[in-house]
Amino acid sequence: MIEDLNDLQYFVLVVRNKGFTAASKASGIEKTRLSRRVAALESRLGVRLLNRTTRQIALTDAGTRFYSQCLAVVEGAQSAYDSVADLSREPAGMVRLTCPQVMAQTYLAPILPSYLALHPKVRLELNAVDREVNVIEEGFDLALRARPQIEETAGLVARRLGLARRVLVASPAFLDSYGQPASPADLRILDTLCRPGDVHDGRGRWLLQNGESDYLVTHTPRLLSDDLRVQLEAAIHGLGVTLLPEPIVSLAVQRGQLNLVLPGWAGAEHVIHLLYPKPKGMLPSVRSLIDYLSIHLPASIQERSVTV
Repeated sequence: MIEDLNDLQYFVLVVRNKGFTAASKASGIEKTRLSRRVAALESRLGVRLLNRTTRQIALTDAGTRFYSQCLAVVEGAQSAYDSVADLSREPAGMVRLTCPQVMAQTYLAPILPSYLALHPKVRLELNAVDREVNVIEEGFDLALRARPQIEETAGLVARRLGLARRVLVASPAFLDSYGQPASPADLRILDTLCRPGDVHDGRGRWLLQNGESDYLVTHTPRLLSDDLRVQLEAAIHGLGVTLLPEPIVSLAVQRGQLNLVLPGWAGAEHVIHLLYPKPKGMLPSVRSLIDYLSIHLPASIQERSVTV
C-alpha cells in the first residue's frame, strides 16, 4: 500500500522543473520539504531515483521508469479531480461548432434552441460551410461530419451518432409521365438533377447500392446545382430524378410531394459523427453541448431518415 501519494506528486514536480529550487518556486512548497519527501520516497523504495549535484538533478534508470508511472498516476488524479470540480461549474461562454449546411438546416436547427434555453450563459457560433474544416487549426470546439467511415484524426475524439444516405426521388407527376424505373439502368434515359461534383467527362455518375451489389449509373443531367435546396424544388416541380441526402427529402416524401425511386437502391451510407479535442481540460460549456448532441442528435437523424 502506498503510504503517501503526495510524495509521487512532489517527485513529479521536481523532475518537471529540473530541480528542487525551481520546483519550490513554481509550487510555493518549501525546498527543504520537497527534498525531504523525495528522500523518504527513495528510502521506502530502496533505490535512488535522482542523482543530485549542487546545480542540477538527473534521473537514474530506476527513476526514469518510476517517473513515467508516477506521471500517469498524477495526471489521472488531476483529471479525476477536474471532472468532479467541473460538475459545480455552470456552462458559460462561447462554443464554436462547424458542420455542412445541410446538417445545420435539418439536424441541428430543430434542436439547438432547446440547448440554448437550458444553458442561458452559453453563446453558440454555428459555422455551416460545405468545405473541409480543420477543427484544431481553425479554433473550433467540435465538428459534425458525415463520411463513409469515421475519421481518425490525431488529437481528436470521434463519437458516432447515426447513419444517413442519399436516396433517389422524383415527383409523382414525373413518375406518372415517364414511369417508375424498374432497374438502375433505366435511369440513363430519364431527366436527372445532380451536383456538378457528380459529373465526369460530361456525364453524371451515381454509384448505387442495394446491400448486395453496386451499380454505377451514367446519366445526362438536365439541371446541375451545388445547392441541394434548388435540386429539391426542381424535383418537386417535376423536372427529373435526383439523388439527395435523406434529411433533405424526408419531409417532402412524408407530404407526398416526392416518391422514392427504385426503393432498395441508394447511395453509400455515411456515418454521422462528432469530432472534438480530447476531453482533458475541456470547458463545461463544450462538454454540455457534446452531451446534449449525443442524446438528441440520434433521434433527429432517425426522424429524418427515409426507408428504402
